[in-house]
Amino acid sequence: MNHRVGTMHWIRAHSGEIVLWAIVALTFAVSYWSFVRNQGFFTPDGRYYLSMAFLFSGDSAEVARERTADFAAHYGITVPPVDQLFGWGLVQPRIVLPLLAAPFVKLFGPFGLAATTLLITVILVIVLTIILTRRYGMITAAATMIMVNGSFYLMSFFGSMLTESLSALWTALALIGGWGWIRTRSARWLVLAGGSTVASAFTRQATLIVAGAFLMAWAIGSLVQRRNSQWMWPAVVVAAASLGSQLLQSLVFPSFSQLDQFLRQTGADSLGGALLAVPRLALNILWNDWILLLRYDRILLSLIIIAVAGMLVFWKRVESHLLFGAILATALYNITNGTPTQFRYATPGIVFFIVMTAFVIRRTQTTITHRTSMLREIGPR
Repeated sequence: MNHRVGTMHWIRAHSGEIVLWAIVALTFAVSYWSFVRNQGFFTPDGRYYLSMAFLFSGDSAEVARERTADFAAHYGITVPPVDQLFGWGLVQPRIVLPLLAAPFVKLFGPFGLAATTLLITVILVIVLTIILTRRYGMITAAATMIMVNGSFYLMSFFGSMLTESLSALWTALALIGGWGWIRTRSARWLVLAGGSTVASAFTRQATLIVAGAFLMAWAIGSLVQRRNSQWMWPAVVVAAASLGSQLLQSLVFPSFSQLDQFLRQTGADSLGGALLAVPRLALNILWNDWILLLRYDRILLSLIIIAVAGMLVFWKRVESHLLFGAILATALYNITNGTPTQFRYATPGIVFFIVMTAFVIRRTQTTITHRTSMLREIGPR
């Protein structure tokens, strides 16, 4: 009886947290189930990660390619020869996801990679919920995570056999490291931020997003505060980890050139000509992504609009500085790649959009509560 009373007391004392996590779990389960029922796990990019997972699980390169080809045939996707499959410089450095998936692939076959990205996505959702709860409160966390879990494109990117969920998780951990350093000045938080950035670099080449975010938090924060911002050391560590990783990758895996890709997409013969084409290319990407988001994912579009509007309105906030830097770096990746991606290139920095949206919701909630209290005070007694 005492145990039962104690359990009921604990439930009542933690009812808010229980409801929050129930909402997050329910919205995630519904969204993921919808993804499983209506979409395929496998996309053309997934063939590289699946073949590497087979390779890391003990198969030879030829067997790994054959098993990937057999699986990809069910989705109408062709798999290139072994030398191209394992020799493309763009994906060669992306070893972290296949390494993590190798034990699952060995146990469950190709769908072991889907199980890996599911597990990573669950961890990502938990980490994001904890971040939002601790910084902005449970109501704001619930409202924001309903939007995140309800996004068609985010669930598609995270649930598929792709690197997006793991890249987003590394950035979220780097942000936790940055905030942890500012709060405690303990070097272990800088190790977390730098280590997450290196791991991200060998998951997907998107580390300029977190580096850009931290550098803008440092630079703009210093201007706003008229003194050196506390973000200096997180920015220095993350930027060094990002640039060092990219330099290492360019030396070890030199077969891919982002400049060649940029020139090819703009149809220019020189860097100067390509730069002149940037406004046209950027407008084309923005317009196409706008149309696709408007048609297929208005929840994600709303989250983006709220975040960008909040960045402009609350421009003195560090959330705004982080988001601004992330947007600049994402634009660099997206424009040099030259194609609309339905926000996919921004997913490694989705945490910055999420925390900005959460701040706006929290600020709105606080303003409404304050004005309601004022009206009660001046109302009839």
